[in-house]
Parts: sequence; C-alpha cells; structure tokens
Amino acid sequence: MGNSLNGVVIYKSRYGATQQYAEWIRKELRIPLIDPERLDDPVLAVCDLVVIGTPVYRGKMLIRDWLWQNQQRLRGKRLFFFIVCTHFSDREKQMTMIRENIPGGMLASCEAWFLPGKVIVADLSGPDALYLDVANLSEEDRAKRDAATRADDAVQEGNILPLVKTVRSFAGGL
Repeated sequence: MGNSLNGVVIYKSRYGATQQYAEWIRKELRIPLIDPERLDDPVLAVCDLVVIGTPVYRGKMLIRDWLWQNQQRLRGKRLFFFIVCTHFSDREKQMTMIRENIPGGMLASCEAWFLPGKVIVADLSGPDALYLDVANLSEEDRAKRDAATRADDAVQEGNILPLVKTVRSFAGGL
C-alpha cells in the first residue's frame, strides 16, 4: 500500500471548471475532497496541507469570503491554491488578485497556480453575461472582443501537473 498525504482538497465552483480540476487533483493526490463549508476542525487538525480551488469573477475569488472567515483555522497549514480564470497570463494582475483576495497572514504559507478555465457564454447567469458584455464594450481590440464572445474551454487534466508535483515534493515525494 502507498503512503497517503495528510491533506484535503476544498473548492468553490460556479460553472464546473474548478470542480473538474478539484476532482482530478483529489484523484491524483489521493486525498479527500470536502466542501469548505463542511470542513470541520477534527479533519483540519490532521491536515498538513490544504489544496484550495476557486474561480475568479470580476477580479474576486469565489472562495474569498470563506478564506477571510477561516484564516485562523488555516494557520499553520501549507496552502496550495489553484485559481481558475480565463485571462490569467499577466503576472502583475495575478499578484494583485492574490493580494486582494487572500488574507495577508496566509501569503507566507501559500503557493498559487493560475489554471485556464472555460467560458460557455450560453451557460452564463444573467449578471455574469451582462458583466462580460460590459467588459467587452471597453475592449478596443476587435479580435479580443470577438474572442470573448465565443465559447472557450481550456480545462485539461494536464494543467494540474505542476501543482501536483509541488504538493508531492512538499509531502516528501509521495
């Protein structure tokens, strides 16, 4: 029998991309997947690490409020974030997003990966579709504006490999 990590995967998802990544990570690392609202103290007490997944909407991580409410409970844990968004390549924007959404006390004990998400325009809620329309009005580059209105799904299992490798390294190569 193989060794197991003392960790858990938690996530919040709206349209399924973050959930898919969380399930792949759970399977690859062989650790439980638990809804953050159901993560109780006895389970958390035995965890050395917590993998946290969240999508981003309008610059705000969906799990942001939960992080702020639970920062004391997560103290002393190694945190590995996977942040799912469609526009994620600008390092300066990534760092701003991290600083604005993750409590400062957590920053020293966390690492973050930005994973590509998906946008299926027909599946968006009214407010999310309206936000996308308004954001596109301010885009001067017609090609970028047109691209934003097309369905795009970049969610692939291989995207989790750098995160999985780092978590295993932290856990002694398991």
